[in-house]
Amino acid sequence: MTNDAIPQGARPASRILLLDPRQRLLLLQAQRDDGYRFWVTPGGGLEPGETFEDAARRELREETGLESSLGPWVWTRRHAYSWNDQWCDQYERFFVVRTEDDVIRPKAPDGYVVGYRWWPLEDLRTSTEAFAPRRLTELIESIIRRQYPAHPFDCGI
Repeated sequence: MTNDAIPQGARPASRILLLDPRQRLLLLQAQRDDGYRFWVTPGGGLEPGETFEDAARRELREETGLESSLGPWVWTRRHAYSWNDQWCDQYERFFVVRTEDDVIRPKAPDGYVVGYRWWPLEDLRTSTEAFAPRRLTELIESIIRRQYPAHPFDCGI
């Protein structure tokens, strides 16, 4: 079973595994100042007093314009990294969200987001693009099939 505690010193964040009726996964293309691009799930840090679930719903609204019920919490991730020459230490929880609407209307997109795409599983499998988490392609298939883990687990960096 996963430890529910936020690691000391880590910024808590929520992430969304957003699937449309065609079982495609929405990913946002992020770009660092040095031009490096990679694909991430929608999400972001918790505001003071906010729960992981509340943050997931807020981030979903801000980054996609969609309102949808949260599904299960399936993964965690602790990721320490350098972003545009600043050190970051983040603890994330990933929630599954299924939507009937595949039209994205961001209300407050993050400045590092340069695009978005609905990814079919086959495209994820054959892509040479960079994804975060790195094991996304390997792990998302069971989520698409609605085979959720009994307890959230660490999906790696």
